[in-house]
Amino acid sequence: MNYKFTIIALSLLFFSCKGTQKDDNTDGKKSVTFIVTDLPANHDFSKDLYISGDFEGWSGGRPELKLEKKNKTYQITLPNHKETIQYKFTLGTWETVELDEKRQNIENRTYSFKEIPETIKVSIGNWSNGSPNKTVSSKQPNVTTFAENFKIPQLNTTRKIQVYLPPNYQTTKESFPVLYMHDGQNVFDKATSYSGEWEVDEILNKLYQTHGLSVIVVAIDNSENRMQEYTAWKHEKHPSPQGKQYIEFIAKTLKPAVDETYRTKKDAKNTAIMGSSMGGLISHYAAFAHPNIFGKAGIFSPSFWFSDDIFSFTEKQLATAKNSHLYYLMGNKEGEQMVGNLQKMISLFEKNKFPKATYKVKFSPEGIHNEAFWRSELKDALLFLFSEDIKKQPSEKIEATEVTTAKLYAGKLMRVVDFPSNYIVPRNVDVWLPEDYSTDKKYNVLYMHDGQMLYDASTTWNKQEWKVDEVATKLMSEGSVKDFIVVSPWNIAEIRWQDYFPQKAFDYLSADVQKKFREDAKKNNFSLQFNADNYLKFLTEELKPYIDTTYSVKTERKHTFVAGSSMGGLISMYAMCEYPKVFSAAACISTHWVGAQPMENNPLPEAFFAYMDANLPSPKTHRFYFDYGTETLDKYYPQYAPKVDAIFKKKGYRDGSINFLNRKFEGADHSENSWQKRLHIPFMFLFLDPKWALETDYQKLFLNK
Repeated sequence: MNYKFTIIALSLLFFSCKGTQKDDNTDGKKSVTFIVTDLPANHDFSKDLYISGDFEGWSGGRPELKLEKKNKTYQITLPNHKETIQYKFTLGTWETVELDEKRQNIENRTYSFKEIPETIKVSIGNWSNGSPNKTVSSKQPNVTTFAENFKIPQLNTTRKIQVYLPPNYQTTKESFPVLYMHDGQNVFDKATSYSGEWEVDEILNKLYQTHGLSVIVVAIDNSENRMQEYTAWKHEKHPSPQGKQYIEFIAKTLKPAVDETYRTKKDAKNTAIMGSSMGGLISHYAAFAHPNIFGKAGIFSPSFWFSDDIFSFTEKQLATAKNSHLYYLMGNKEGEQMVGNLQKMISLFEKNKFPKATYKVKFSPEGIHNEAFWRSELKDALLFLFSEDIKKQPSEKIEATEVTTAKLYAGKLMRVVDFPSNYIVPRNVDVWLPEDYSTDKKYNVLYMHDGQMLYDASTTWNKQEWKVDEVATKLMSEGSVKDFIVVSPWNIAEIRWQDYFPQKAFDYLSADVQKKFREDAKKNNFSLQFNADNYLKFLTEELKPYIDTTYSVKTERKHTFVAGSSMGGLISMYAMCEYPKVFSAAACISTHWVGAQPMENNPLPEAFFAYMDANLPSPKTHRFYFDYGTETLDKYYPQYAPKVDAIFKKKGYRDGSINFLNRKFEGADHSENSWQKRLHIPFMFLFLDPKWALETDYQKLFLNK
């Protein structure tokens, strides 16, 4: 379980955020001093250092941003320019930008201003020194250069243009939709990127394999006039906007040339435009200024702070763009003004009844303003914008490969990377196979959530693991349990809560309480878009059929189990109630009955209990294991044990029986280390042979009596 993220996300839901300063508003009280203390061994201290970033137009080195030299260190103090800035250090130009120790390009540095001044120490690994760095090109073979110096008559300049062609372009006579993207240096190749690569070519190549999605991408390099070219509005620091001319270039010069050269679908509904930050701003402008040309737009982290005129312009153009498809993305850690301005834009949409089916908005709790964030969200944006072009179900081609790097006690770990789904965001799925796994026999199947936390502590965020392979191997080798495999879908941290929260239980809250939750969530940019029902559809309709046909397993209900901890305990209970014909037993470990951040007068536990009271399956066919500790987050759970016992007793279950346990572990906390120590108990409960159980001291085995 990614407990660290759970606390962060749910605190966003139930506690107000502190206010911060607006973008582009200098404030001496909020400042940061950067001190460069570690430099390359061959650094020439006669040279000057500069800081450059999005707060000043990525100039490469303005005189006023030169660092002060002090005893073989360099330092500079910046007042608050905007809440979160991206930046790098140079020797005065982008040809001399900082690299890592291996002379590889690095991602943009990011800093968020605090309420009080702060000092940050900086280490620089190397300088490009005007010579090519050693970064190996990551550009895929189906990306080519359309023109090194394509003429832009509207701006009296030239620009490099690259084109990605889908894998089936040469083998078919089809025509394809087209996506135009800004900041072309960052689109395909980490060797040319100055701030991180989007990996558009790799992502689309994979989407072609999994979804049959074929899209042409045209990437346009930016220039030193990026700030001017990516806005159609004036700003006090940037008074000469060139965005209108730039978009006219794409619409009236570049697009006709692309349409003439390649087999393209030329109409607006098959023409998209996409960018981030200022590139998001100009993509928004293009979608509303020319909806007859750009019928789709991916608008990532748009810089709506640039001018208030953006909102009045958009309101006037809403009617003309009512058939467009728009995807908006924002990270909650990009700054209050960035987030607030996107909320303001969406409120404008809602006020004017702009069709909700035509746009999607995502606020990511952990998202920050950089290429790594935008790259991680690109696939979802592409699938939304080009949903009509998906030609096959993702489950048609699923391949698992052995994870040879996993540090296992025993057995083998197979992995499907980004298991495709029509219901949920694709994620990795691991399948653990026990020692001497053989197709000559059939195995029971345990579906266990939070898959990345189960087997190898060296790869987990907190360096802890469940030791599933170790515990299962020992139990099977001594004959204490029936043989089983473990199927473990990974969680996606940003949406784990939405995937695991028992969706229908929310309906058992009163209307007033539901309204309050929604208001608080909206105020704190937290999504209450529950997805547990779709997550269970993924488990039962997509993942289980794949497992049943790929591995030598018993497919009947009595051989199919589910388990998880914390929110994973809740979704395991929910799976039993929603799919009693699929699962026969569940292990709900440290079940998170509070449902969110612990709080006074919490209505969520009663909602879960009311749902269980109405939906528990029969004790004649189903079995439930619950447990809880008494420390850290687990200390909030013991108070609910009597209520849980009462509900199950009412339904015919008896605590301490083969069908129901609700066990307390004094001193146990809320962590993988605690769960691994007692994992043998829920495993034995799930996979104990009932005939063998009747011959043992059951009370002593499970109840420590």
